[in-house]
Amino acid sequence: AIQSEDLFMYLAIAREYFKTGSFPVHDPFLYSIPNFTWTILHQWLGYLAFYGLYELGGYSLIIIVKTVLITGVLCVPLLRARKSSPATLIWGTSTLIAVFAMNFRFMERTSLFSDFFIVITLNILMSEQVRPGRWKYLLPALFVFWVNLHPGFPTGWLLCGVFLLINFKKWKSAEYRIFFGLTLISILVCLFNPRGLEGVLYPFNFMKNEGAVYRKFYFEWMPTLHPFYREHAQTYFIIGLILLNLVLIYQSRKSKPIFEIIVSGFFIFYGLYAIRFVPSFCFALVALNTSLALKLSYAGFFKNRISYLNGALAALALILAGKNMIWGYETISGHREFGLGLDEHVVPYRAAQLLDQSGLTDKVYNSHLFGSYLAWAWEGRRKVIYHGFVTDTDFFLKEFRIFSANRAQFDTQADKFQIGAFLVDRFQGNESLLTILSQHPSWQLVYKDEGSLIFVKK
Repeated sequence: AIQSEDLFMYLAIAREYFKTGSFPVHDPFLYSIPNFTWTILHQWLGYLAFYGLYELGGYSLIIIVKTVLITGVLCVPLLRARKSSPATLIWGTSTLIAVFAMNFRFMERTSLFSDFFIVITLNILMSEQVRPGRWKYLLPALFVFWVNLHPGFPTGWLLCGVFLLINFKKWKSAEYRIFFGLTLISILVCLFNPRGLEGVLYPFNFMKNEGAVYRKFYFEWMPTLHPFYREHAQTYFIIGLILLNLVLIYQSRKSKPIFEIIVSGFFIFYGLYAIRFVPSFCFALVALNTSLALKLSYAGFFKNRISYLNGALAALALILAGKNMIWGYETISGHREFGLGLDEHVVPYRAAQLLDQSGLTDKVYNSHLFGSYLAWAWEGRRKVIYHGFVTDTDFFLKEFRIFSANRAQFDTQADKFQIGAFLVDRFQGNESLLTILSQHPSWQLVYKDEGSLIFVKK
């Protein structure tokens, strides 16, 4: 079931587009920063894609398409490995480990498009290493879509650059020059986005500015081995996937898999840099491990038993799938259940309805986690104080975050913004604000569920 806060803002923005005929220049959902000029066009095509799915089949179709996309991304490397039983075993083992490592981010986000394009690019390059072919001619078209779907496209540039660098000795060959030209075109076509050069530079400016602030204060951007996450089972699967990759690199060293070594190093760094990059790391390592497995030679004892091992792995996967369908599974973001619709443990569906129908005239403070859903659910009838698409880091640090600093700051901010109710999440990291509210003589808890609380003035 859906719990991704970003999805709801995609839907809300696309709804505004179809209502007005253009994407809004100023944030229509925010009351805290009047006429806030927001940055949303870097993934405009993703908003329309998800909204189209919603119009065709609601949340259910979005979930089904997401599942197909995740499965497809995992299966792309199998196209290269299908004629090799040993490589198939490595692919299956890597996939099983990767699924457990990244299951907390199986969410409906435009980042899935980047994951898909990363794996497609990787497999084109690794196939090109073995034998030049026609698939490389897809790269410019791929980047035209990528730059308009998600700002992860510089990763694709990096992969092409690594390929050119390690094959530099072949620079006089026709194939090398063709690939160099395709890479150059792939960079230039990224200018075909609504913001031109500014859109191309967006991911770099974001990482330098907003990303640096979020890395300190927002859980999604914290290091993967941060104490918040370090003791969770997902960390051990991440380490396991890395170890499998290192073993395969060592075992295939005689074939000098320089491309796979350099790119593996990059994605290991990428995956450990921030928790939000773990899926890209996992998808990439499944592809890289499969490519490394194709370079290995296998001893007779092991080779003769590959089919049995593949069968055992398939049986294990089916058992685990059945278990997940019946009992669900645990992630670092909580328990997940098999099914469709909204995950009401995370999405404040009932709390939002209650506030919308309450007749409350004062403004509502909302947790960062809930802002995008409220923008979608309230349709502008009520506005929000903050959501995940606000990139004003000064506001985040000096106005929004200090509600949690102490009671004096809390009172100042509540008066300043004329807050009449607080809709806050109950998840890790929100303890200080909940403590202030629960101990404050002027505020009273009036509603609670598994994921959210509502406090109002007495």
